[in-house]
Amino acid sequence: MQDRVWRVFYTAARTEKKCEERLAARGIEVFLPKYETVRQWADRKKTVVEPLFRNYVFARVDEAERLAVLQTSGIVRCVSFGGALAVVPEEEIEQLRIALRDPGRLDVIDYPRPEIGERVVIAGGPFEGLRGEVVRHQGQTHVIIRITPIQQALRVSVQADRVQRLSATG
Repeated sequence: MQDRVWRVFYTAARTEKKCEERLAARGIEVFLPKYETVRQWADRKKTVVEPLFRNYVFARVDEAERLAVLQTSGIVRCVSFGGALAVVPEEEIEQLRIALRDPGRLDVIDYPRPEIGERVVIAGGPFEGLRGEVVRHQGQTHVIIRITPIQQALRVSVQADRVQRLSATG
């Protein structure tokens, strides 16, 4: 049996949650990072759950399961770079799970827009254990978590005293 790896799948517009449901119903391990936001309509405000990354779902699959995912309604393709299928390291999925502990302080940004900063680990609070790069912006400390295969990143606001330098090998 082949090893399962985290793959990134591109979905049709606004079908991420349906794709998540369909894949889970097939017994496929799927991860769709989500957050709550308030939407304003002309007559009311409503709290809704939105995907963190539009048009992307993550699934831990082997090759046979990858092909099954591609046959799922709403899935457009498996993300690839340079002709190779993208694999998201387990550590990056775990970093996303840690970041989602407090999604109110997340911003999705395209990278490499921010300048590369110092590698750090957050040592306390809801983001404890999160690793990333520091970017200082308007006196606040932000840690950038890169999700390489989809060329996206998260910017997490943290207190400066909770950030510790990583060693050169960290």
